[in-house]
Amino acid sequence: MKHYITKALLLLAGAVYTQTSQAQQLNSSKFMKTPESIIPFQQGYFITDLGAGGDPSAKDGNGVIWKMDKKGQGTVFATGLDAPKGTAIVGHTLYVADVDKVKGFDVSTGKQIFTLDFSATGTLLLNDLTKKDEHTLFVSASDINKIFTIHLDAGGSYEALKLQSDVRGANGLTYDATSGRLYACGFGSLKTQDGLIGYIDLKKQPDTFIPLSERKGFYDGIEMTANKKQLVISDWVSFEKKGILLLLDIASGKITTVKAPLMNGPADFTLSGNTAIVPAFLDADILRIPLN
Repeated sequence: MKHYITKALLLLAGAVYTQTSQAQQLNSSKFMKTPESIIPFQQGYFITDLGAGGDPSAKDGNGVIWKMDKKGQGTVFATGLDAPKGTAIVGHTLYVADVDKVKGFDVSTGKQIFTLDFSATGTLLLNDLTKKDEHTLFVSASDINKIFTIHLDAGGSYEALKLQSDVRGANGLTYDATSGRLYACGFGSLKTQDGLIGYIDLKKQPDTFIPLSERKGFYDGIEMTANKKQLVISDWVSFEKKGILLLLDIASGKITTVKAPLMNGPADFTLSGNTAIVPAFLDADILRIPLN
């Protein structure tokens, strides 16, 4: 009996090790406060940081954009933002959603060279950005359940997608040029896990958000795999260390959970091959998580 108990304990220990060994912390120190979005650039990453307090709507001027190299060391790229979140790079400009403005920064100098003001819409929570083409972005506004098209030419302009129904807590966005689909997920109402994952077919009118699954959650980031067959979505699950990554098969709508340690606020991640690079918002870490 003792032999079997010992063997069972060893197997359990091995299982735990396999589970917890699938996440690697990439930042070499706690240089961030509340990292929200990460995007690859050259040999490293840009990371947006809401700053101390982590209030996503506060105009407090303590927001930072960091550059992190492959050794996990962070240097300041830009300061004086309020609560910077989603990012997109077009040409030599890094665009960032910051409370009620979309700001653009020269990727070489960190100098702000673009501002588009959304205050007239009533939003204080512009969230994710995704690129459509060299002249166009999409941005989500979580607090007013809307998604906007941004035209970058001539100083910038925008208009809301005329959706038949709102995307509750509109958050993560990713665009597939082949299908003309804008994939989106929602954080929901904040009070309950009622966000959805779906898409808007921009080749058809009217603009309609079509859910891909009935599963609800506190969804944040969304990306498409290289083969364009799956979506990867981050779900906070709760405001504790219970966050997970999901894989959604686009054709069937089937959802599976990526086997990885639970995260504390998995935010707007990026994909690198078959791994996700995920900001853990509430732990101030950047995690590398294999998807299989």
